[in-house]
Amino acid sequence: MRISADEKIAGYSALKIRKLMRETVGRSITSRYVREMLSCSDSRAARILSQLEKGGFVESVRDYWAATTKGSALAMATAAPPLRRETAERLVADLVGRAHLINGDDTWAYRVEMLVIFGSYLRGVERPNDVDIGCDLRPRWSGEAQLNKEQERRHERGERFRNISEWAMWPKLEVIRCLRARARGLSIHELEDWIKSMEHKVIFEDSGN
Repeated sequence: MRISADEKIAGYSALKIRKLMRETVGRSITSRYVREMLSCSDSRAARILSQLEKGGFVESVRDYWAATTKGSALAMATAAPPLRRETAERLVADLVGRAHLINGDDTWAYRVEMLVIFGSYLRGVERPNDVDIGCDLRPRWSGEAQLNKEQERRHERGERFRNISEWAMWPKLEVIRCLRARARGLSIHELEDWIKSMEHKVIFEDSGN
């Protein structure tokens, strides 16, 4: 799926709604989370969810919403020009290199367990929109040692968390951000079931060394 910077979805920039979907694919979506992500009122968040449901991006599941297949496609949508095949190949090689570096550095709270590739690049498209990656992380330690390391990583970031969700997810989120390295055309998602259900290929597995 391709979107444009001036496109609107549910009254908001398509880029903002894409970010919302990226943060919630594979998880429950609540009015509170929408309110925090879009800095809007409770009533406005409810209207946004209703409009997203009408657009086929989310579906109601008891007391929360979940992304549909169309919503997952929006999460992976790009507003950038298509990549050249050689550029996409370089992005993949650089990503695998960063995964090895992270796993060899004990300052991180998480290791990269697995990276898989899926989407248009895997299908062999000559000019893919982007490179879609599924990322599985695992704790570097266990028990109290892991909790202490995660809190240490939050402390190093300081008091710059946007909300409690970012605070809780930060030890994982910072690893994903390091893997992405601000590379245009590289789209990284946690390795959820919706990715595993698609055609995919493992490009990195943790050796445990």
